[in-house]
Amino acid sequence: MSTTGELNDETIGDDKNLADIQGRTIHPDGTIIPFTGKPYLKVIEKSKEVKYQAKVFTLPDVTVGSIIEYRYATRINDHIYEAPDWIIQGDLYLKSGHYMWYPTSHPLVDNKQRLINTISWFPILPKGAEIVHHEIPGMGAMGLPQYTYELTIKDVPPLVEEEYMPPLGNYTFRVYWNMISQHDGAEYWKDNGKDWVKAINSFSNPNSDLKSATQQIIAGATTQDQKLRAIYAAVQKLENTDYTRAHEQREDKANGLGKLSNADDVFKHERGDSEQITELFIGMARAAGMTADAVLVPDRSRHIFISQWLNMRQFDDTIAVVNVDGKDRYFDPGERYMPYGHIAWQHGFVTGLRQDGNDTQFPTILGDGYKDNVVMRVANLNMAPSGAIGGKIDMTYTGASALRWRHIALRGDDESLKHELRTSLEALIPHTLQVKDVTVSNIADYENPLHVSFQVEGSLGSWTGKRLVLPADLFLANHKATFPHEKRDIAVDFHYPEQVRDALRVNFPANFSIEAAPSNAKFDFKQFAGYGMTVDSTATNFTTRRDFAFGEIYILPSEYTDLRNFYSKFETNDQQSIVLKSTTAAPATTASSTPASN
Repeated sequence: MSTTGELNDETIGDDKNLADIQGRTIHPDGTIIPFTGKPYLKVIEKSKEVKYQAKVFTLPDVTVGSIIEYRYATRINDHIYEAPDWIIQGDLYLKSGHYMWYPTSHPLVDNKQRLINTISWFPILPKGAEIVHHEIPGMGAMGLPQYTYELTIKDVPPLVEEEYMPPLGNYTFRVYWNMISQHDGAEYWKDNGKDWVKAINSFSNPNSDLKSATQQIIAGATTQDQKLRAIYAAVQKLENTDYTRAHEQREDKANGLGKLSNADDVFKHERGDSEQITELFIGMARAAGMTADAVLVPDRSRHIFISQWLNMRQFDDTIAVVNVDGKDRYFDPGERYMPYGHIAWQHGFVTGLRQDGNDTQFPTILGDGYKDNVVMRVANLNMAPSGAIGGKIDMTYTGASALRWRHIALRGDDESLKHELRTSLEALIPHTLQVKDVTVSNIADYENPLHVSFQVEGSLGSWTGKRLVLPADLFLANHKATFPHEKRDIAVDFHYPEQVRDALRVNFPANFSIEAAPSNAKFDFKQFAGYGMTVDSTATNFTTRRDFAFGEIYILPSEYTDLRNFYSKFETNDQQSIVLKSTTAAPATTASSTPASN
């Protein structure tokens, strides 16, 4: 395989057993430097539960413009079978690549001792690239045929980093392989779905203790919604070890607690991981007499579900679906601080795998709309005769943004959270405006918006003679164009619908008056998005109001030009200024005359 382009001199091979490593570096002048080293083990990611390592080999004397050629083979233990994943497209331009797989001809069985008899694949490849399948009679073990699969590919462009990229695993060139005991995909999902349902029911179905505890929790509730809200609040109070830490068995033993074997154990231990807490919620809903099922979902920040890739590992998380007063509703209790009746954006707008009696189905799971994900930014500032500014900025977060900040709070302490919040505001507002104090409210009250208040002081605009030029919206003072590229080959992924509402009021003294202000503006992007800005003024203040809402998550490449034009229009409007005229000349400095805040 040959690769050319700007590159690092370290190439990651594979986390299995590397063999037959050959390689060389070819300089632009034709000089060839062979690879003579050996691979070594490198830790890529490490946690208390998991350590991911890769075999790494370093190609010699790599420079810009070099061609690197390398070849390696991997071999899996004879007692383990695993289909490979061919990742074709990466950070480097691929001049030529040759991939070959020799599946073993030995009989293989799955964990139920069923014979592995089907190999298939799901390719994401450029036009004209095809996998060639060969069957060589009698060349395998015990006289069985030997199968080979080959792919030769040339001139693959490097992965281009763009704004709002969708998950790499769903659009970059690659091949996903399947080795299964079933005859086709429908049979695979049916068989594995039944096994999963059996495991879910074994863990979640309430025993007598959990039924009794549930009845105490829902005492006094009269409707199914009231009962489920009480259950949801109870499980949200439990320690979620995905956000704290795992507990060792010896700790539980010392506290007289056994292994977490079912939902009742999670309730009695008062803790569990995200999946266990979700399954407890399902069990308690069932104990309250409601129909409740589990749903496996992918993490949309990483990938979306591909039905032709026959691998249960596509599903990262478990959410719940409960029939409440005759209507199915989705819940995400394993997501710490998730409000009742909502799911994390990573779990919405996806295809999941849902329990359906003893079988399964593939529902399309919707997510929150833009009215559920709102950021409100309100600044109320007072100006001194010198032009110095002081006042208060209030930020209110609802939905995905609130959840993000609450999860940041779980990873640190109060001071680290305030530092992160201060830094995030400083990235928005002019650098001449200093953040002096941060106050946070409702950090653990997940059913209500998160409030953050900042005290600021400094200066806001720039003087030109007797004129002070201010940004129309101080929250966009440092904003850059969202989509600078004229063309785009991949879809735009906005993660979740969102609404951002800004309000800026500047109260100024009698020596100032407004000389110029932007006109009202309004722009739309089809039925997907809307933008509006207004500036109202009086003799003593001006107020800017800006409202932006985007209701979609995916925009296709064919719609990119219209999307970019929409963004260009409103982002240009965002950078307009308000001009105040002063009866006096600009002061030598405004730092010592900051007005009192209110």
